[in-house]
Amino acid sequence: MTIIPMLSQYSKQFNFDGHDMPAGRKGRIFSMICAQPFQTRKKIAEDTGIRPATVSKLVLDLIETGLVEESRPEEISQKGRPEIVLSPNVNRLVALVGYTVSRTIHCAAVNLAGEVLHVASEKTVADSVDPDRFITIMESLYRECMANLPKGAQFAGYSISLPGIVNEAEKKWVYSIYWPKLLGLDLNVLEQKLQTPVGVRKNLNCELHARFDKRSSQKTQSMVLVHWGLGIGAAYVCAQENGRRSSLGEIGHCCVDQASTAICKCGMVGCVEAEAGLWALKQKSSDPDMPIDERRFQTYLDQKDNEQDYARQIELMALTLRNVVLTLTPDEIVLTGPFTHNEAIFKRLLAAFDKALPPNSLITKDMRPHIIAGDKHNADELIGAAAHHFGKRLGELCAD
Repeated sequence: MTIIPMLSQYSKQFNFDGHDMPAGRKGRIFSMICAQPFQTRKKIAEDTGIRPATVSKLVLDLIETGLVEESRPEEISQKGRPEIVLSPNVNRLVALVGYTVSRTIHCAAVNLAGEVLHVASEKTVADSVDPDRFITIMESLYRECMANLPKGAQFAGYSISLPGIVNEAEKKWVYSIYWPKLLGLDLNVLEQKLQTPVGVRKNLNCELHARFDKRSSQKTQSMVLVHWGLGIGAAYVCAQENGRRSSLGEIGHCCVDQASTAICKCGMVGCVEAEAGLWALKQKSSDPDMPIDERRFQTYLDQKDNEQDYARQIELMALTLRNVVLTLTPDEIVLTGPFTHNEAIFKRLLAAFDKALPPNSLITKDMRPHIIAGDKHNADELIGAAAHHFGKRLGELCAD
């Protein structure tokens, strides 16, 4: 069982023509130690064909860099002196990830195993947080986490994972429903304050990369993650020979009904989100008990009889999924959020999707993705956000 999530992605930089090729050998040996418990020098030499003396030297290098630890097995099943087993030191590299959950700002220290070692948090009144205040909070949480790194850990890097519309290349948080005063927030300012590079990522992209890495079948070569909650967003990933690419526009701001007059917060008319997003439903609702928080809304949904509710929203989401399938032909679609977590609504959505994209159509009979409802995993978001930093640092520490 793989100890380190996304190991297959980190290992690609060490793959050359064969196990015994000099280039990348140290990285390949490290990957083998991570992928299988109780690795030994002898077994690595047997599996790779690399001379035992060379394996011992490369393993010693990994131990000296702090990436690998050695120990004797607790249970001895054979006579004689047991072989020393090798295991990765998952706390050797630690990345920091800044992120938001509802109206709370967090920073987490995450190790190679995806374990959260420390979390610094601050609750806010999101509607009133301006750019200066947000940057100040992020800086404070970052410094708290840096002060709590494990002894011997190397700081791998810092990323911020954000909801809404994010310009990753320019490091700008364009828009988020929860944070109206942070419109167009330039996070280069934070980078200057911290004097360290800041990676800015869209949260759905981060979560999807981690989900894709642990997919149950290698036959799944493309995947779309759709979140239907406060807003509507998606991310797309497709396996390629030279790596993976992910790109998907703002599907919540697509129009699938030209007759719609719903005004969206983005300034356009007819966006799916302006009719099916939780924020839009809250605006139109006469029920004062309807919560705007996604987790509380999920409980609210589960306690109600939704048999006749949300018919319009389900129809629009089914049409949106149809367009996603016709455009990208993904092998799998993962739906997250309070709506699809509700079993009755999820079943109705699947039925509406089959009606919008009939299985017997000549065009679509070979375009039937596997559609599942999944929980939103904060752990996947953190792992995906930290992955770039871990891959880069492992490349440097495993250089031949």
